Amino acid sequence: MLRPCGAANITIIGIFQKTKLLHNRQSMKQVTSQQSASTHHIEHIIIGTAGHIDHGKTSLIKALTGIDTDRLPEEKKRGLTIDIGFAYLDLDANRRVSIVDVPGHERFVKNMLAGATSINLVLFVVAADDGVMPQTIEHLEIINLLGIKHGLIVLTKKDLVTDEWLAVVQEDTKKMLTGTSLEHAPVIPVSAITGEGIETCKAKIKELIAQIRHQGSVRIFRMPIDRSFTISGYGCVVTGPILGGQVSVEDEIEILPIKKTLRVRGIEVTGERVNTAFAGQRTAINLSGIKSAEIRRGYELSIPGYLQPTNIVDASLRLIRSAKNPLKNRTRIRFHINTSEVMGRVVLLDRDTLKPGEEALCQFLLENLLPTEREDRFIIRSYSPAYTIGGGKVLRYNTTRLKRFQEETHRTLRILASGNLSDIVEHVYLNGRGERLFVPTIEDISRQANIHPAIAEDVTAGLLKRGILLKFLIDGKDVIVHHDVIASLKEMILNILKAFHKENPVKAGIEETHLKTLVAAGFVPAPDTSKARRGELRQIPISGKDIPPLLTAAALSALKNEKAVKAVDNKLSLMDFKVVVSAKDRGVTDTVEETFLKAGFTPPALEEVSAKFGAPGRAAASLLVEQKKLVVVENGLYFHATALSKMKEMIRAHIAKNGPMSVAQFRDLTKTTRKYAVPLLEYFDAIHFTKRTGDVRIVL
Repeated sequence: MLRPCGAANITIIGIFQKTKLLHNRQSMKQVTSQQSASTHHIEHIIIGTAGHIDHGKTSLIKALTGIDTDRLPEEKKRGLTIDIGFAYLDLDANRRVSIVDVPGHERFVKNMLAGATSINLVLFVVAADDGVMPQTIEHLEIINLLGIKHGLIVLTKKDLVTDEWLAVVQEDTKKMLTGTSLEHAPVIPVSAITGEGIETCKAKIKELIAQIRHQGSVRIFRMPIDRSFTISGYGCVVTGPILGGQVSVEDEIEILPIKKTLRVRGIEVTGERVNTAFAGQRTAINLSGIKSAEIRRGYELSIPGYLQPTNIVDASLRLIRSAKNPLKNRTRIRFHINTSEVMGRVVLLDRDTLKPGEEALCQFLLENLLPTEREDRFIIRSYSPAYTIGGGKVLRYNTTRLKRFQEETHRTLRILASGNLSDIVEHVYLNGRGERLFVPTIEDISRQANIHPAIAEDVTAGLLKRGILLKFLIDGKDVIVHHDVIASLKEMILNILKAFHKENPVKAGIEETHLKTLVAAGFVPAPDTSKARRGELRQIPISGKDIPPLLTAAALSALKNEKAVKAVDNKLSLMDFKVVVSAKDRGVTDTVEETFLKAGFTPPALEEVSAKFGAPGRAAASLLVEQKKLVVVENGLYFHATALSKMKEMIRAHIAKNGPMSVAQFRDLTKTTRKYAVPLLEYFDAIHFTKRTGDVRIVL
């Protein structure tokens, strides 16, 4: 557990305790409603430091802000930053921005990473008297791997060197930056002792901040936790950077990976009470429903049900050029993401060894659960001794291990790595995962593509407009499906109908429920790869058991609208299909019909017809059923429709005259045996002509 101590917690503790005294232990909710809003506009930007130990990062922050970020007693005693510290910088009378100070010692790089993954602007510090040192290079590699493009190179301790030496250090620093994300960052020499260059540094920070556009507002609320502690009278407080969305007092949120729902009691940003905190702000949140001892660094807050804790992560990985050795498949590593450090192994999907400077698709098998989503940046370090060896981007969380050297897998991951939202959303529809295979909701799209639901709706609307996605009204609800999925299902249904007509030439069609059963038991072929759009979004073959009934209904709807399939009496057939009976078969059919017509209420069994006329006789009976001239009362027992009509009139007249009718009365009325009487009465019950009440029937 991280306990509050030192100067960095003065604002948080001070305001909570001051409020407590002024309002005599009132609840956080009451205090929030009575207190005025924040007096500053808090920028949605987080500034962070980076650089070698003892190069003056903490002194620089103190010179800029007046705040000492070394909060731990050990840090005060040793004059060494051990863990991340926090401050804020007032850009002017109305604007304020958060700052994270990170340790520079090689032993505390994991703490540095906990602070560095959320920063938008880096103050990269190099001491003028020392110049470039080992952790200078490692921190630069980390900044580069995290994709931090906005930065300011600060040459500290200017007062300790000559102008000539300063020029040499400046030149060495620029050479080091070549080819990195900070290659074109401005360089400013300063002295925290004399104050020289500090105002210039502030001015340059303001200028750089104006160039940064934070995209977190178009994402769902998410905040990795870097500290948790208890304040007497209020309970658990956690701090961290908000990566996406916003959070307000009284919101329900979920803490992961333990998946516990909590309520927000109060919020502070840079020492000021606020009702809502936004993406790009460092925030302290007072939580109800949990104790600080239950929380660890690396846990995250989000909206309930959004993030799914996982220990399998698909990713793109780049090994740094200065890595000492190639990375072998299944090497054990330290996986750093947001404020988490987890041990695991890296599985290279397309090779056995990754060389320094190369990039590859991979899957991380982690030893603990953690929440993550697409585009999260991560760093990997060697297991022992620990040093940075690479980093990259998360492509998706997973629940299953991927097979290596599978081109279909690589194609999927390349689409996710492209960052093209249209392709990514299309891919989710084309290669759905989970129970709602191929029929994802907007929430599914939002989660898998890591975009706000409103953006997911916009991208989906664009794909609908282009005809890539299709919308159907099924059972009163809109169902959106990928064009290629529907095309595959349509092809399958047409093939089923063709086969059915070939095997049953005298049947008008197949029962719709039976066709759906055949689809569910079959296999959808993948479209011809030569016709796949852009060669990237080819459908992955799926087994029928994975096909939701909604999809089959949508495909049938499309076929009916296209006049490719017709439905008559719940039987489906190809639009151009007609029952064609030869003259010979027609003669047999007429003879069979005449046989049943003459038999009246005591027809022959189907076996008798087959024995007399052979296979043509059975086919004739099926055709007569299709033509509704014969009716199947029960399996193997057929009656002519005319006979059944006569029976119905007899039953109606009998009951009208004599009242409810028993089985015996029906048998005597129709002069049949019990062999026919019972099935016939059950048939009339089934078609809702009669109704059984006790041992007798009435007409409905």
